[in-house]
Amino acid sequence: MGKAHTGTNMISKKFVSVVLMLLLLAMYAYAVKNKHENSTREASLLLKEYVSSTDDDQKKSILNRLSSLYHDDPENINVVRMYIVILSSTGEYKKAIFVLESFNRKNENPSLLLHECMLKDRIGDYEESCYRKVISLKKAHGINDADYIVALFMVGDKGFDKEKDIYMKGRDDN
Repeated sequence: MGKAHTGTNMISKKFVSVVLMLLLLAMYAYAVKNKHENSTREASLLLKEYVSSTDDDQKKSILNRLSSLYHDDPENINVVRMYIVILSSTGEYKKAIFVLESFNRKNENPSLLLHECMLKDRIGDYEESCYRKVISLKKAHGINDADYIVALFMVGDKGFDKEKDIYMKGRDDN
């Protein structure tokens, strides 16, 4: 009876360990989701405040707070987008490119990759391979959207007109 009781005890301990592990993982996922939501909400408020402000010192302070949000939550695509919009609007292209490169290395988001390519182009560092990567990612996911069309145009792809026509067909916003 002692061995059977010990075996049952081991199974119970393993079961409890597994349940605790799953509970911790669920709590972690919830915390990460809430962190992203809170960061997004705060960044949105900061962006709104930035746009409505006319005071340069206040804008600088807001940009610093947005930078902190980005550094605290660098995987949050919404925070990244808002941060690079402000950086780009102030002419801080190299800083915006750095943020985008860091994000895109980990996530390969085609829209943000296109933005990265276009900012590099803006500072005179045109990289056809960057646009080709956007095209490749879009094709791999079967996406024919405005970003795809822009990337095709930027590399002078011979399929641009055909793909543009497919994209525009039946659209009311021609």
